[in-house]
Amino acid sequence: MKQPTEVPPPRPRPDTTLLAFLALLLLATATRAAATQLVLARNSEHELAGEYSGIVDLAVDPGLDNAKVTVTVDGQKVADSLLSPYHVAVDFGPIAIQHRIGVVVRGAGGKRAQWQQTINRGNLPLTLKVQPVDLAARVFEAAVTAPKDDPIVSVQLWDNGRVAQTATSEPYRFTIPEGMLAAGLVQVTAKTKSGEEAADFWSPAGNVHAEELQVRTVPIFVSVVDRNGQTRDDVDASHFRILDNESEAKIIEFGKAFDQPISIALLLDASASMTYSMDHAEKAAAEFVARSLKAGDRCSVTAVQDVPRRKQALTDDRAQVAKALEGIRPLGRTALYDGVMSAIRELHDEKNRRAIVILTDGSDNSSNYTYDDIQQTAREAGIPIYFIAYESGGESDARDLDRLRYLAGETGGFVAIATEQNLMAKYNEIEKDLRAQFAITYQVSDLSKSNEWRRVRVVLDSPKLTARTIKGYFAP
Repeated sequence: MKQPTEVPPPRPRPDTTLLAFLALLLLATATRAAATQLVLARNSEHELAGEYSGIVDLAVDPGLDNAKVTVTVDGQKVADSLLSPYHVAVDFGPIAIQHRIGVVVRGAGGKRAQWQQTINRGNLPLTLKVQPVDLAARVFEAAVTAPKDDPIVSVQLWDNGRVAQTATSEPYRFTIPEGMLAAGLVQVTAKTKSGEEAADFWSPAGNVHAEELQVRTVPIFVSVVDRNGQTRDDVDASHFRILDNESEAKIIEFGKAFDQPISIALLLDASASMTYSMDHAEKAAAEFVARSLKAGDRCSVTAVQDVPRRKQALTDDRAQVAKALEGIRPLGRTALYDGVMSAIRELHDEKNRRAIVILTDGSDNSSNYTYDDIQQTAREAGIPIYFIAYESGGESDARDLDRLRYLAGETGGFVAIATEQNLMAKYNEIEKDLRAQFAITYQVSDLSKSNEWRRVRVVLDSPKLTARTIKGYFAP
């Protein structure tokens, strides 16, 4: 198997939101020995010569007796009511980036002085902001800044993980295709000469007044895959953004889902068409259970024939699950949709993380439920469905395979095409996906109605990565 390309997380930008200020009162002698010193005086030039990075000793000359001094950097307060000798140490980060330093002095008798000074002018961090300039004409522009010694080489518009348009000179403008705008997401990246990237997206979410807000929390499970289709579990929370009904939500909890117990409904196609493959299918499923389940997990086993036949109800006894997988005799037709409906009902009240894993070699030809029935129910249930399409092929299977892919995509699962030779490997792909899921709880504020369908999208700040989760839920 091809090894996944390493996708390093974006380098933290030394801008106003990510710059870590270390504001400590230091004795003047100790500070001068430990850091570069910068004198801030009311009569000095507004723009200070030289480049400043790392820890810098800001020494304020207030010009007033018995003064108290407040110092801000890019609007963030780093010292308040500072007394003589008026020194504060600030960590400006490893790169010399433009910053604006503000000083407010309050002296005896109500005297007051205030001024600002700029350091490292022109050394802007890599930033990107995309906004419409003519929404009716679908024209968008990306405003970009970059360090002067690492200029922008390209700005790219992305569509479903692929580059749709590229601009190499200002103004970085794009005419957005109608379909992309209808989908409600415009994603753009900027790349510098050194290869550093920044990403931003625009959505048509409107502003909501704070006094009208109703706050709710929503838990979801998210899988992340790279361009090679490999599951990733090394993505930091800072790279996730969530759109709930096109409004950006606030992530309040983030962790590895593998730490949470899971309940799996395991379904095996045991119709007559599996006569010569049943033994191999049983062994592969048993190995999947042995590898995937840990203490606290639960699993059920269902044989899908002319009707779904429950061989083992949900249990945390792995020996019972293994026993249920032995000696299933293939016969009859395939009630696949009835099997999926049965699994959804079984998992409905489970408090654990949930998943449905289904092995099938053919289309549904015996269910009472229709595809439309199962499509709606699966969408509402919010349980990821993983299909292993066993030796599927031929023109007659194309529509059925498309249906399976749609059901999996709507619920956060996927379809794996398997043969007898790689069946175990396909089960392993599902196991890896379940192990690597992220558990996210986010907060959304709006005036949603009860039973309103809420669309959910998880966006990552790198076009090299794609998030997979449920497509939505009904508001309680």
